[in-house]
Amino acid sequence: MFALSSCNDALEILPEDNIPAEVAFQSVADLQNGLNAIYRQYSPFNTIDYGSTFTDDTKIGADNGGQKVAFHNWVLNPGSAEAQNMWLNDYATINSINRVLAAAETITPLESQQQQYNKILGDCYALRAFLHLELLSYYGVSFDAAAPGIPYSDFVVVFEQLPRLTTGEVFERINEDLDTAFDLIDPSYTDVGYVTRDFVTAMRARTALYSGNSAQGLAATQTLIAEYPLADQLQYVNMFGDDSDNTEVIFKLYRIAGTNDQIIGGVWYFTGTGGAFLEMSNEFYDLISANPSDIRFPVNVDLATTDPANNVHNIGKYLGKGGFNYINDIKVFRVSEMYLIRAELLAKGGDYNGAALLLKQVRDARTGSSTVQSSFSTLQAAINEILIERQKELAYEGHRFVDVRRTNSITNAGFERADADCGGGTPCSLAASDNRFVFPIPLAETNGNTVIEQAPGYN
Repeated sequence: MFALSSCNDALEILPEDNIPAEVAFQSVADLQNGLNAIYRQYSPFNTIDYGSTFTDDTKIGADNGGQKVAFHNWVLNPGSAEAQNMWLNDYATINSINRVLAAAETITPLESQQQQYNKILGDCYALRAFLHLELLSYYGVSFDAAAPGIPYSDFVVVFEQLPRLTTGEVFERINEDLDTAFDLIDPSYTDVGYVTRDFVTAMRARTALYSGNSAQGLAATQTLIAEYPLADQLQYVNMFGDDSDNTEVIFKLYRIAGTNDQIIGGVWYFTGTGGAFLEMSNEFYDLISANPSDIRFPVNVDLATTDPANNVHNIGKYLGKGGFNYINDIKVFRVSEMYLIRAELLAKGGDYNGAALLLKQVRDARTGSSTVQSSFSTLQAAINEILIERQKELAYEGHRFVDVRRTNSITNAGFERADADCGGGTPCSLAASDNRFVFPIPLAETNGNTVIEQAPGYN
């Protein structure tokens, strides 16, 4: 009896580092602290890494000692670190969101706290939708509604095993969370470093592009294009330089120097020495340098250290005011993306002239001059040019892999690296039909989840 009593006493003692939910969240202020932690917990480092390292935007750098070589060479399997990094970070962040939402149900705000309370909930629903869309765009088998998608986690998961929903079901859940968020967030809230109604509208636009919901996408992009002007050349430099300009920024993640926030330059540079283990590809350098008056050339290329004669092309975006060790705010939604989303939706609806005009408007802003408007006669031609414009405009912001993946049924193209960027063990091409355009469910998940279906080609 003494032994049993002692065991029970021991089992009832909480670990010193354990904070039960009912203790952690007792007020609206506690919920706010939980939300602040969520903003810090999410890491866009993975999407920026995958969208450049795994694509034709980069090549092996002069100072590379093996860093990221396998992933750059398209080595990807369920045991790869890259297969699990985004999965684990995003679902862990989603679980934190669900903890805040669950705790909020036990807290009754004062009347003076109601708007803040609603805003916290709205941010949580919107961020939950955002993270699921990010996961779907990599791990969903395709963007067809009937295809296997991803698990949609809308409660605190402890030991539960969640199956894949269909892609259509995931899109439906995303839109439901966005609708809830929009209703909760007061329209007077405009800080671009946090979720606003415009964030929700931008999410609707990107979701519509991926799901093929033209009406939703055109309505959302029209709203934001009317509200946000495109940055001029100086504003564009300052937006990515010292973070001082938010003219076209719809949402960005604040990152604070002197903290443990990840340094985006660390995707390509050794943050201690500044040596580049990954560089801009010759292919992309040739594309972006073809028009030196386009402000995207000096923003994307680190001109101070680039030496084309010696095949050195260093990435300049996000170097900021303090070089490769500067922690920039990370731009997640900009109005230029809304122009490009709208152009693609118009092209898919047969309005090639409307699509071409939108591309011209983006190019005019970036060159500071009137550019020639393109002319398309086929959808494939239109999408190819839109992809080029997206590559130049959104380079090193995490879009390239998903853009090529989701359009390859139209373009019939995967990745084709320039001869100067491949060889010596680096492959030159990844076919549109290759199974690696779908990321595998990581071993960390399949080892503990017996109901989830692995992606084709990885069994």
